[in-house]
Amino acid sequence: MKGLCAIAIVLLLVTAGLAAQPAAPAAPARDGRLAQLTVPTGKSADWQQWDGFLTTVVKKLADDLPESRRDQLGELFLDSRYQLSEALALGTSDPVPSLFLDTWGRLAPLLNQASSGLPPQLAAQYKSFVTVMDGTASVTTLGQRFGLVHITPDMLRGASSLLGTGSGDPLAYVLDVDQSLRALLGLTGDLPTPRPSPALGLRRMPWLVKPAFAAEDEFDRLNQWVPQAPEVSGYLVEVRKLLTQSSTAALGKYRLPAQYEPLYRQIVLSAAWQESCWRQFVKKGEKLTPLASATGDVGMMQVNRQTWRGLYNLNGLSGDIEYNGHAGSEILLYYLSRHAIPKREDRQPGGNLARATYSAYNGGPRALGRYRNAATAPAWKKVDEAFWTKFRQVSAGQELAVKSCFGN
Repeated sequence: MKGLCAIAIVLLLVTAGLAAQPAAPAAPARDGRLAQLTVPTGKSADWQQWDGFLTTVVKKLADDLPESRRDQLGELFLDSRYQLSEALALGTSDPVPSLFLDTWGRLAPLLNQASSGLPPQLAAQYKSFVTVMDGTASVTTLGQRFGLVHITPDMLRGASSLLGTGSGDPLAYVLDVDQSLRALLGLTGDLPTPRPSPALGLRRMPWLVKPAFAAEDEFDRLNQWVPQAPEVSGYLVEVRKLLTQSSTAALGKYRLPAQYEPLYRQIVLSAAWQESCWRQFVKKGEKLTPLASATGDVGMMQVNRQTWRGLYNLNGLSGDIEYNGHAGSEILLYYLSRHAIPKREDRQPGGNLARATYSAYNGGPRALGRYRNAATAPAWKKVDEAFWTKFRQVSAGQELAVKSCFGN
């Protein structure tokens, strides 16, 4: 009974506070709408609606906020995606409230710091959005203790409208590659046109073919090849060639100081070994099947379909070893060049750029220092140590020791 009274008091205070805020020029009939946004009615928002909402909001913020805030925004966005993937893998029944509270706890300070430099009308929109989200966070925090308050689609849509995210459903869960999301993370330039294995029955789209990658046919055989014992050595030589090409392509698009290039190439080979033993496919009976984990990681580089939705072609990740290799190489370069090096991981006690890059690749930006943290869970320590063992072999020129995965 005390819990019900406490929630009622919070709702009254939040609603009263919202109604007292000055009206934003672009938000007619705002008082009534604000009062409704923090009072949950109807069914809970599902994880796809939450992810659609956050993606819409992040894209809007990327357009409005100063360039100096974009790295923070991209880091927050990816961490939320990694958290969502982990929650789904754990089978969490309703991950949205926890995801919302964690993400808003990081996003609110960023918006409060940045809004002072915005034009007045835009700053007013941001103030309305922050007020509503703060109120929702207060109610959600209290409601989680009693299981009485949840986040609804209408709440998310209302908050989105205050921010001015434009037409269309702000909760839409879109699978297509979104160039604005790629630009937020500094991922520019073309990737190979996805060429899914014909053995998977996925139709190729000839109108998507781009002449920039004239040698795409070179690796087509790998898209239909699960090697038998006598073929393993030849197969691995071809995959090494593919990984070398993918790392070269990434280095050609994004600037990396020359002294780090050999390190980066070794990270790519090591990560591909760690993630899949350089395999894109396995056979189930006579059927060719993309290598996939229970958490949605697919292909040779085990790129997570949920985390990287909108940033890569999902059919390409699953069905094309070349596309998957280029995507994974690009992500690894992102973590090395935008996180590990700028944050001076190699100067931390026990720090190492290769290990930091892989920890972030595996666990998101906030996992950058996971490998050197004494409090890291044993399961993650085991993962990080396994990568380190492989990396040392690769850096010694023994990358073809990956053959041990095949029992030869």
